[in-house]
Amino acid sequence: MVDTKVRLILCGGSRLLAALLVVCWMQSSTRAMEFTVATNGSDTDPGTKAQPFRTIQHAAEVMQPGDTCMIRGGVHRETVRPKVSGDPGKPLRFAAFGNETVTVSGADALSSDWSVHNGSIYKATTDRRFIQLFVDGKMMQEARWPNSPPEDVMRMNRAEAGPGTDYDTLADPSLPPGDWSGALVLLWPGSRWTNSTRRIVDYAPGKGFRFDRTLRREKADPYHEKDPYRPQPGNPFILFGSLAGLDSPGEWYLDSAKGIIYLWSVGGESPAAHAVEVKQRDLAFDLSGLGNIEVRGLRIFAAAISMTDAHDCVIEDCHLRYPEHLREIDGYKMPPIKNVVTGRNNEWRRCSIVYSATTALRLAGENNRITNSIVHDANYLGTSRGALELSGTGAVVRQCSLYRAGRDIVQHGGAKKIRVEYNDIHHANMLNNDSGATYAWGTDGEGSIIAWNWVHDNLGDSTNGIYLDNFCKNFIVHHNVVWNNNGNGIRLNSDATNHLICNNTLTKNLTPFGVYTYSGRIPTQKGTRIINNLIIGRLKQSDPQVFVQGELAPDVHHNGCFPMDSRAVPAAASGAIDAGIVVPGITDGYNGKAPDVGAYESGDKYWTAGADWKDEAFIASPPMDLRFEPRKPVTESSMILDGLQLWLDAADVKSVEVDVAGNLRRWKDKSLKGHDASPGGGAKACALQRDAIEGKPVIHFGGVASLKLGTFRPGATPVTTFVVSRGREGAGAPWQRILGAYGGKGIEWEAPNWIIVRPGGGKPEAYEAQVFSVKRRNGCVLAGLVLGGSTVGEHQFLDGDVAEVLVYDRCLAEEEEDAILDYLGRKWGIKNL
Repeated sequence: MVDTKVRLILCGGSRLLAALLVVCWMQSSTRAMEFTVATNGSDTDPGTKAQPFRTIQHAAEVMQPGDTCMIRGGVHRETVRPKVSGDPGKPLRFAAFGNETVTVSGADALSSDWSVHNGSIYKATTDRRFIQLFVDGKMMQEARWPNSPPEDVMRMNRAEAGPGTDYDTLADPSLPPGDWSGALVLLWPGSRWTNSTRRIVDYAPGKGFRFDRTLRREKADPYHEKDPYRPQPGNPFILFGSLAGLDSPGEWYLDSAKGIIYLWSVGGESPAAHAVEVKQRDLAFDLSGLGNIEVRGLRIFAAAISMTDAHDCVIEDCHLRYPEHLREIDGYKMPPIKNVVTGRNNEWRRCSIVYSATTALRLAGENNRITNSIVHDANYLGTSRGALELSGTGAVVRQCSLYRAGRDIVQHGGAKKIRVEYNDIHHANMLNNDSGATYAWGTDGEGSIIAWNWVHDNLGDSTNGIYLDNFCKNFIVHHNVVWNNNGNGIRLNSDATNHLICNNTLTKNLTPFGVYTYSGRIPTQKGTRIINNLIIGRLKQSDPQVFVQGELAPDVHHNGCFPMDSRAVPAAASGAIDAGIVVPGITDGYNGKAPDVGAYESGDKYWTAGADWKDEAFIASPPMDLRFEPRKPVTESSMILDGLQLWLDAADVKSVEVDVAGNLRRWKDKSLKGHDASPGGGAKACALQRDAIEGKPVIHFGGVASLKLGTFRPGATPVTTFVVSRGREGAGAPWQRILGAYGGKGIEWEAPNWIIVRPGGGKPEAYEAQVFSVKRRNGCVLAGLVLGGSTVGEHQFLDGDVAEVLVYDRCLAEEEEDAILDYLGRKWGIKNL
């Protein structure tokens, strides 16, 4: 065998002949070769360290199983497609040379002669076509309205559609001046689960415009009585793609017809002083259909890696920024995800994927994995996609830090036998509504496991921690710590069958559990077991919005609320210790007489979640402080006053002013905020009735008028409310309102507005004295409050009793909420809390 150095001497110095001989020798030799690539090399050189190739692609074309391509530092603007696969034990390897910084880029430099267009806006001619532009390695915003800060891709300032908005038009009196016809609108219609773009037609500033295509869906949604995708007032939107919108630093606009690029750099200086690049390629590496290939230690910029139908490939210690971008969206009809793994037995290991327009990585196929990796700032367009999308069978997401996404973070609809373990998951659903940090709909998990995760601080509208939506079954959810979510800790919408939900710790969530059933279907959670969970807060097992009731209810037992320390470990002598039952395969190896309830076993080694390293764009999550101790009982004299905006108490006769016939004249606010209430609708609209509940008086609403409470605070705010009410007969108008607030626009029962409706809805039912409560972490109004009637008209009046009302302008902690519920229960004889 002749080594490379000898063969080069025999070539007499001819670079081309040397390269050809190397290739010929490789094909006849079993010895692995090492090639070097450098930005100052030449593809006519032999690819040695002294005489490197110029492109990675040239190396990829000559490499054989077992060969390695060492890449010198610098920016390599190309798509790499190996000619052959590696073999088992003899992979093709692409790696950074030593500690040098290697970037494979999907962007090209935009070299132009810039001139002033207007003020700080510069322009240049170009024949390139592109939809994404970077300055000094950071994405700039395509000219838009309203403006958004270019330094944070997840902060999207949006306008709100006004009255007159529907399938074919958008109306908004605040629309800006200028010519936006032909530009694009990005709108989150209806329930804001997803979004769509449309071309703008007949733009009228301060009025509205038409869409070039209707937003009416071709097929009606089969599960909802009303179209949840119908555009309506209050829906968020942005305009983009017009020179009229270029009015802020960090924005650009391409007039492709004239071949002119306009740019306002962040600092306002000429773009010639910066590195301006535009995206030109989708892929840095195309490994589709190939196997046994390793890519290590590279930075990937403005491009993705395709591993479609690949097998046994490894991506390790690679760091992707801006892997994909798109401009036009049509609801659930979207272009294929660029950063994708299908095939089998592939792994992403210790990588970071940051700043993706939709999904950062899709794992499909069989037994594909992402481990010890970091994914954040994904789906910055707020589409229907998740930051990670799992499908196929056997996908594994383990020990990853996953955070900041437009919608779900781990979306696993249709995936089978997956494992989502030891991940730190937070700040999902930053742009959409009704989502989860983990989410699936209509999926048979076939034993899929979601375990040992931290799921927290998911604060978007109606954002749940672990969300198994309608028609999911056969999931095992255990040993997760789920806290500080703006929805349920765990939501199991019906049909929700044969789940095992055990040994989780749920705290500081809006509510621990929740369920919803489509209209016309029979609610069922048959075969689902909810056991050994440490639940901080009130678990009202008899509430049909928490669990299905009756014969098809889940099996709920051995759960409890007990003291724990700041790390969610049961405190010394906590009732959580030894309070659980044995669940084979889940509680094995417990200490003491029985397993503890909750995610941590007292005395065991403390497990943690997330990657064991931080990327350069790391954003710290809020510190974990989950300490819980029950609060001392509350009485009238020790009422929680912090944030209390209204306190109406019929039992305090000094606070109720009536005429000689007992008709209410004024109900005084005990919060000292001066929000006294007086009735309209005539002398007998509301009356004091003595000895009504537990021998105490109530205010009876006669179904003819309400109490207008006014506005407590402007803008959106956290809210916690409690109302003690009783309806002795199923009488009066349909959809009677007990309490609500309306900020002046939108639908009265949709955020930021809120209402409490009498039981029975369209057919009022009699109900015993109970506590009705609303708790929201953000985005709700305390304006236009009405007790006993509609917030948007003189109708839907309550025919029933109100005993006590408390309204707070903050989200109470679980121990505060428990204390007030105990106080109301003792006072009014309400046992089922």
